[in-house]
Amino acid sequence: MRSFASQSLNLLRLALAGIFILAALTCQAAEKEFELNIQNGKVPKGSYLMKVQKGDQIRWKVLSDADGELHIHAYHIDQIIKAQKPTMYSFTATATGRYRVEWHPESERGKGIHHSEPLALLEVYPN
Repeated sequence: MRSFASQSLNLLRLALAGIFILAALTCQAAEKEFELNIQNGKVPKGSYLMKVQKGDQIRWKVLSDADGELHIHAYHIDQIIKAQKPTMYSFTATATGRYRVEWHPESERGKGIHHSEPLALLEVYPN
């Protein structure tokens, strides 16, 4: 017959295993998709703020009325966008914080111009 201490230790091990499994299931990365419809260098207000968790897979569907470049400095993302041509782009949210998503029309590309207002904001929260 097992001792009370041995039975308690086994129950504790089972409980800890359950907690670890539950934590792994709840911390799984999600896929988040956002549509960025750029018109006259702006997106609709509902597209302006994108909130995700660290580790989430982010998919952008971008459509613009003009050629240009979409980028996020901290993520080293530079995506060339052609007018009226839907572009899909995916990346993983690896760093937490609030990041500016910037849009540069073709006439500004490569000139180091930065706007006071970003096209949108990406907020990445810790798990």
